[in-house]
Amino acid sequence: MRLSARAIVAGSAALTLGLAALVGASGASAAAAVRWAPARTATVHPGVPVTIAGVKCVAGFVMTDGHRAFVAVPGSCAGVDDGKPTNGCTAAQVPYGLKVRVQGARFKGRVVYSSYTEMQLRGTKLANRCANNALVLIRLDDRDIRRTNPSIPAPTGGPTGLATTPPAAPAQVTAFVNGAGTPAELMETKAAGWAHTVYVGPAFAAEQLGSPVLTQGGRAIGMVTLVPQIDGAPVTVSSFAKEIAFMQTVRGFRTVHLARGTVKFSAA
Repeated sequence: MRLSARAIVAGSAALTLGLAALVGASGASAAAAVRWAPARTATVHPGVPVTIAGVKCVAGFVMTDGHRAFVAVPGSCAGVDDGKPTNGCTAAQVPYGLKVRVQGARFKGRVVYSSYTEMQLRGTKLANRCANNALVLIRLDDRDIRRTNPSIPAPTGGPTGLATTPPAAPAQVTAFVNGAGTPAELMETKAAGWAHTVYVGPAFAAEQLGSPVLTQGGRAIGMVTLVPQIDGAPVTVSSFAKEIAFMQTVRGFRTVHLARGTVKFSAA
């Protein structure tokens, strides 16, 4: 599966850069104002599997500008690093417009934003940003908004907002892994605030990249963007607040923001 993704990415790297401004800025026509499905019946929500060019991960959070709806995944899901450390300012990404399978959606979504692609278009060289700004947005088909809810499945619930200031390490946090809220520990914040080291348990598979991590108040810290290279080691979670702040400087995404859950948050 991942070999096929690599082949597609390598062959389309130039096309990605050429289409970036056009598709990322405009996208398809906007839907009417977003009306979420009830959380109990929604089939698209944080934690559902996402497949991009054969690479599997999970949706971290739902985002919106009030009209369009997106699921957020890490750059690892749309590139060639498979969850290993990478330089997003040089790494290949799949092209904008690529169709994506989101479990629970009746129609395919499309890749419309990649922080890797946007950093490359700008010639970004800042090491901490290049290593950890790893946000990709999949725009859901407008017809699937009625199947979508931004809540993390019960009993976890949330997110209640964005963690603009992460808790001081060490701190207990909640990770939504393998379909369940899991106690985790934020061990360190590093890379000038761009990354957090989080221990989520003894085993973490690459297919769980994108798993959301939240404060004990339900605020979104970020998604798992790098998997441990040694079994039992902690994962890396990129700062969602910093990724969103960068995204909002890109034309067409300036009003896109985290959608709050409609279900009360309960810490693991």
